[in-house]
Amino acid sequence: SKRLSLAEQTAAGAAVDVWQASTTGLDSSSALDYARSLRVTTDVLHKATVAALNQTSEDIYQLFDKVLVVDEGRQLYFGSTTDAVSYFEALGISKSPRQTTADFLTRVTQLRERRLVDGFAGKVPQTAEDFERAWRASSQHRELEQQLAAFASQVAEDKRSGEIRDFVNHSKMGQRARSPYISTFGFQARLLLRRQLLIAWGARAEHALVFFTYCAFAALTALSFMNLEADSESVRIRGSLLFLILSFVALAEESTVPKTLENRRVNLKHKRGAYFHPAALTLVEALLDLVLGAIKCLLFAVIVYFATEMVGTAGHFFTFYLQLATLCACMVAFFRSLGLALPTVDIALTVSGVTLLLWITLSGYMQSTGGMRVYMRWISFVNPLAWSMRGLLADQLGAVDIVCSGTNLVPSGPGFDNIAYQVCTLAGALPGQLTVRGADYLSQSMQVYVEDKWRRYYVAVVGFWLLFVALSAVASEYIEYDIMVGSAIVSKRRKTAVEPLTEDLVSDRASSVGENKLASKSGDKTSLSITPDTNGSSFTWKYLNYTVSAKGGDRQLLDNISGYIKPKTLTALMGSSGAGKTTLLDALSQRISAGRLRGEMLLAGMPLPRSFRRSTGYSEQQDVHASLITVREALRFSARLRQPASVPDVDKFAYVERVIRLLELDDIADCLVGDPDSGSGISLAQRKLLSIGVEIVAKPKILFLDEPTSPCGEAASFRIISILRRLAVEEELTIILSLHQPSSLLFDQIDRLLLLVRGGHPVYFGDIGDDAHTLINYFERNGAPKCPPTANPAEYILDVVGASDIDWPQAWRDSPELHSTLVEIDRINQTCRAECTFDLADSARRFARSHTYQFHLVARRMLLMYWRNTDYLMTNLALQLIGGLVLGLAFLQIKSGTGGLLQMTYACFMAACLCVFTANQVIPEFIRQRRVFIRESATNQYGAAAFVCSCVAIELPFLVSTSTIFFVVFYFMTGFSTTSARVAFFWLQYIVLAIHSLTLGQAMSAISKTESVAAMLSPLATTVFALYSSALIPVDMLPGVWRYTLRWLSPYFYWLEAVVSDQLHDIQVRCRPEELFTFDPPANMTCGEYAGEWVKSAIGYIDNLDSASECRYCPYRVGDEYYQSFSWEYTHRWRNLGILLGFIAANIVITALAIKFI
Repeated sequence: SKRLSLAEQTAAGAAVDVWQASTTGLDSSSALDYARSLRVTTDVLHKATVAALNQTSEDIYQLFDKVLVVDEGRQLYFGSTTDAVSYFEALGISKSPRQTTADFLTRVTQLRERRLVDGFAGKVPQTAEDFERAWRASSQHRELEQQLAAFASQVAEDKRSGEIRDFVNHSKMGQRARSPYISTFGFQARLLLRRQLLIAWGARAEHALVFFTYCAFAALTALSFMNLEADSESVRIRGSLLFLILSFVALAEESTVPKTLENRRVNLKHKRGAYFHPAALTLVEALLDLVLGAIKCLLFAVIVYFATEMVGTAGHFFTFYLQLATLCACMVAFFRSLGLALPTVDIALTVSGVTLLLWITLSGYMQSTGGMRVYMRWISFVNPLAWSMRGLLADQLGAVDIVCSGTNLVPSGPGFDNIAYQVCTLAGALPGQLTVRGADYLSQSMQVYVEDKWRRYYVAVVGFWLLFVALSAVASEYIEYDIMVGSAIVSKRRKTAVEPLTEDLVSDRASSVGENKLASKSGDKTSLSITPDTNGSSFTWKYLNYTVSAKGGDRQLLDNISGYIKPKTLTALMGSSGAGKTTLLDALSQRISAGRLRGEMLLAGMPLPRSFRRSTGYSEQQDVHASLITVREALRFSARLRQPASVPDVDKFAYVERVIRLLELDDIADCLVGDPDSGSGISLAQRKLLSIGVEIVAKPKILFLDEPTSPCGEAASFRIISILRRLAVEEELTIILSLHQPSSLLFDQIDRLLLLVRGGHPVYFGDIGDDAHTLINYFERNGAPKCPPTANPAEYILDVVGASDIDWPQAWRDSPELHSTLVEIDRINQTCRAECTFDLADSARRFARSHTYQFHLVARRMLLMYWRNTDYLMTNLALQLIGGLVLGLAFLQIKSGTGGLLQMTYACFMAACLCVFTANQVIPEFIRQRRVFIRESATNQYGAAAFVCSCVAIELPFLVSTSTIFFVVFYFMTGFSTTSARVAFFWLQYIVLAIHSLTLGQAMSAISKTESVAAMLSPLATTVFALYSSALIPVDMLPGVWRYTLRWLSPYFYWLEAVVSDQLHDIQVRCRPEELFTFDPPANMTCGEYAGEWVKSAIGYIDNLDSASECRYCPYRVGDEYYQSFSWEYTHRWRNLGILLGFIAANIVITALAIKFI
């Protein structure tokens, strides 16, 4: 990736290249190769290169011409790299013999680490301000100003600036003069199209998952709506089918939001580098969205269209397909615009959720345009879902004649066979006619007109797509988030004053190191003496081999590695990239879960106990921490969970304070850890110290550290290693760490070295010796060139084993040092078995604390984090509050009558659908928490059960509060029953359903690797639940296999059956005049004489039994007759509540199993 960055920047053809910490993570040899590449591109392409590098070797330093030294934003020096040392030596600061120049320059302001020239005590600058004053008063500064003035004068005389501008303008391929871009918009679009096609091909597995979700839902839908007839009983079902399809497409594409936010940083880098217009990328992505949408919608349409017996002509099929594909692209463009315009994923998902809820509710299926409230009607005109729904309804129903049948023909049954005296209870029906024109039905029931299918409905969707693409382009061009410089510290409370550091204080502190520097004054309760449980343990490994399965056979990653580590020492692992340092650390720390690991590993001469991972510390390369707790809280959390239960909390907290002082984290102890990606929180070096601290407070027997200095500069790296050195000596810890680019001073802090080469072959293990004398002698004795007296020993040995023709692994196998190592391993184990004792009871326990205590502590920390996460809480509150207002206004004070019954059902159905957005909001937060759990569970701090139960339990108070707000707003605005028992029952059912949605979102997150995958699975599950809820298709119309299987797996079915039956039980229904259906009785007969007996056995009632004409029929007499048509029963209410609780339990079990095993 480093070389890719170099190639990308070089190909950009910039006159000035700027590189930030680009050698981080590379070993010294690779870093040198990288720096040489910079030197070559600078010379060959005649450009200026500026690089800020961490842990720079002397060879790398010599590749540069100039060096700039800054501290606290103040300039300390600028000039030739060869003159920098002499400048600071003139100020009274001397350079050590093996110290690299870069290391020396970064330490000139470090009072505890720099060396003074004899006779300069009290004369050397101490602060950055002092150094700045010295620089401004120096002859080098005056010479620099003269050079700058001369250069400016020469440029003015030569008129080179004009020539440069003319050259740049000439190379702009037609771009305007003031544009930062070289190529034209069209040229950029063509190249971006090729790039995006390659990206799409690389992400084909993700696209395959999307296609699978579309096909899976299409198959379920086709099987559920199979062979629909063109009769009155199926006409509403056809509308349900179209509504469900459009809702699925809209919900499925919401996964575009997190994907857009993931890609935003890369796109912003390219924008700031003037690579291309962001709008060009937006337009290319919109074009690809059309193509991908066309493919997946074609698969969907082929599966659904013909199985459900839609209008069987090619024209109608392609109209259906075109509407579907266009809507798909439109929704992707809408969600991308939100991802580009809004700052965080929580806010973006809230806005998208509320908008989708509004659009789905007012799509025209649940409420016709004419039936909507006046203040809501305008939304249907800015709703692409509504226009698509109208277009599909006009296409599919406008071309058919609907045959009235079943319960829609009244009166019906024996003796009622004359259509002249019957009526069809379908909008658009005329007395005495058995069929209803689809166009009449649409115009009267939904205000949809067939003649507008293309000129209004489809054109509107295309217009929305163009609008959203334009908004995305504008947002990408003018709205920027992320990429902050530095860190913004957030404190929990006001910081205490910090004493300035002076030379006198340095000498005082230095003199106290030998007397246990961290010991407090007499009587200080936070002072701890060294006790046996703080001591480290010896750890040995012999003939360690590790192989994994790969193409072509097994691949060996570790090859017969033997060694040991002891208390009070630092052992380093070194080697080139790919040598197996991290693999060896993982093997030694028992973190390998795949492959075959062979060899002997003993802790204090005994087999590794079950508590090994808990009783040892492992600091990973990636410093993953909970972002919304303070440094002190993070350390206390680790100490309480990992130290034995026999240690009181007061002693644990005292030890934490000791570690805080030892790691020099006093100033930030009450600061939030923060998130480095957002630019908030403590610095990278402080995060690394915190990673070390959370392991130290556990009082581990062994401390493993994987590249603890990789993200830091020379000064911070030296500080970390110095602290580790003090830990090893003062706390008697056993420490082993991997290093990439140690300086000579840093390397001098190490006691013992294990050196590996590619393939996991050992080439040296043993003491380093004073000034690396022992190590250097070994390599020189075996044929390596002599090490120069000023060379960095770490760089020397890496160069020797990397560039030499000597077979160093074989040399090590034949060396007496290996024999001595094996003898020492046996001696250590024999001694430890004879002298060392373990707490066998504690060693047999995987966790230090009980599961109950784990849950208590994890839940307590998570509650604190949620309380501080105002974005997450406010977006949840906004979703429920605005969602309640949206549905409350859409179904405001539902009127009585048959239309009110249907509106009440749809209101409850949409309240259930709101929960899908609750699930979507949970996904990002749960995945953030899971990252922390993965790190903490690796050391057996707590188990999956405590984590999952805490995630659920801590969400509950916030979820119940926000859901109650939704309930209050929604319930009373819609005019539901005010009977106290029914109010309480609805609230209880909604709270349980909300908890189910919460746990469903967590389950989807747990089985998914990324947010995008979880966001794709969540709408699939939700739409399947909606499909089998009975609100869209009655149970009796489902095929038998689905009627008795999937229907019972839909929590929405149980929710709707419970709340609707409870609201409508024993409620008298009185049809409004416009809801009555009229038919004429035969001559000389009244309505009662003609249909009285029939209506007694049928549902509904006749309003005027004594009339001799225009018999007015209402389809329902009581609410029970209505909900029983959905196969719902009032007596199932409490049973359904228990079933929903069962669904919640199943979700929690799935989450726990996924967290533990996936």
